[in-house]
Amino acid sequence: MAALSYEILTDPVPLRTSGSDDAQTSVAGTVYIVVSNPTTDWVPWYQIEVVLPCGKEAGDLTDRPDMIKTGIEPYAVRFGDVPKDEWDASTRTFTVSAALGGLFTPGDSMVLSLDGFPVSDKEGLVRLTVNEISGGEPGDAVRTRPLTLSLLKRAPKAPRNFRPEEALVDGGEDVVLVWDGPDTLTYTIEGPDGLSVPVPQRSGPDWRWSPGPDDAPLRDVTYTLAATSPDGRQPGYFLTTTVAVRRPEFEAVTAVQGLFAPRIEGTTDKGVIVLTEDGVEVLAADGAPGLVSAGKADVEGVTTRWVRGRDAAAGWIEFPAAGLNVFRGEGDRKWGTVAADKADLNGINTAWVQGRDAAAGWIEFPAAGVNVFRGEGDRQWGTVAADKADLNDLVTDRARVKDRLTLDGGLTVTDVLETRSGPSRLIVHGRLDAEGELSAAQNASVGGELSVNGELRASQGAEVAGTVVASDLTVRGKLRTNHEQFKLIVEGESLFRGQANANGGLAVRNEHAGWLVHAKGEQVSIQGDLRVHGAFRSDS
Repeated sequence: MAALSYEILTDPVPLRTSGSDDAQTSVAGTVYIVVSNPTTDWVPWYQIEVVLPCGKEAGDLTDRPDMIKTGIEPYAVRFGDVPKDEWDASTRTFTVSAALGGLFTPGDSMVLSLDGFPVSDKEGLVRLTVNEISGGEPGDAVRTRPLTLSLLKRAPKAPRNFRPEEALVDGGEDVVLVWDGPDTLTYTIEGPDGLSVPVPQRSGPDWRWSPGPDDAPLRDVTYTLAATSPDGRQPGYFLTTTVAVRRPEFEAVTAVQGLFAPRIEGTTDKGVIVLTEDGVEVLAADGAPGLVSAGKADVEGVTTRWVRGRDAAAGWIEFPAAGLNVFRGEGDRKWGTVAADKADLNGINTAWVQGRDAAAGWIEFPAAGVNVFRGEGDRQWGTVAADKADLNDLVTDRARVKDRLTLDGGLTVTDVLETRSGPSRLIVHGRLDAEGELSAAQNASVGGELSVNGELRASQGAEVAGTVVASDLTVRGKLRTNHEQFKLIVEGESLFRGQANANGGLAVRNEHAGWLVHAKGEQVSIQGDLRVHGAFRSDS
């Protein structure tokens, strides 16, 4: 006797046989096995093995074990391993195991599921073999405990799976409708004309019906299957299915929202319109480019090799890769004339341009740019008059500015001077001679030496990155130097916030009494009284 309790459930109840060899269109079945502990003791277990009968007989669950999907909803594990499941389609075995052992506490349960498989097509009772490896009641040894679980398969009592063998057919092609259903019902098929046609009793495993040769559909059609009980005790059943036609025929078509087709062909004259990715292609019956005739064409663009007037004497236009060629109608490719009141062009390629008469000025276009000449004479330079000239470069022998010269992009005089932005800077390459006054309203930064013959006045700060050389330097009322004696004279009190080093000796003098303190080498001499207001320390 098994140590655990087993309950088997199915969806639907009972399982419905498929009635068809097509596993993709068959009704899928689901089997649940609920494993629980009905005792008041903890039940140790190691493995539960479920072996399924598979095949096409009445006692088989399915003939497609490869389609079975297994799953497990384990109990709340308190001690032992979390259960793991494995499905082996070759041996038809569903195994749930806890390698190190598991414990079912009283009332615990887990659910094993087998889903997604087509139920075999014969009615009958299906027996599932279960092998439980468990410890049983307290004191029992671990052993295998076999048991059998049973479920029922029934054929459907109502028709189902009404479908065409081919859902897409050519116009006039035979249509075959099939369905599954019991033999106890009477079946009729209602077509698009509303007439009901009785279905003869079936002679094979499936119900089959086809319309007569004259009733083959020419466009999409929906068929209705009506199933009734001969004695009237069961309610009627109605199923529908639709067959699509690849090339449907209609007396007329009105497309309010648009007509969608890759190709349109005439029924009598076999001209063809092909809807390409770029637009429309018109072809003759032999596949060569066709002819479009219209009183007026309003298009966004035309792609063609040439365009001509209605007769042979008319001028014509050719479209080479370079752009546009205009020719006269008579003669062999003679240049024609383009006449227009206004031309709005992105570009013109020409050797020269002149006003309307011979006295007008003219413009020539050499490789270097543009030459402007007077109308009279032989290539005499002309004058360009403009209110404003916006140029990237100006190359000229000389230039004079009558008013103010404003340079938004800066100024460069090669190897002499240039300006830069961000922050604005003036850079002088070479010597700068200021014959008048040179004023720096803010800081003046000198990277090298600064030599001033006269006075240097900085209204704010002056930062010198290099060396400052001065014969005498005076900071008014504070500091001065004596060039001849190499003395630094500090007027007033001096304060050193850091360390003051006198590597060449230190002398403290009184203007009247002479020297007071003198330090030279490792010797310090004091002349006069020595007063120490704090502690005095001597290392020797």
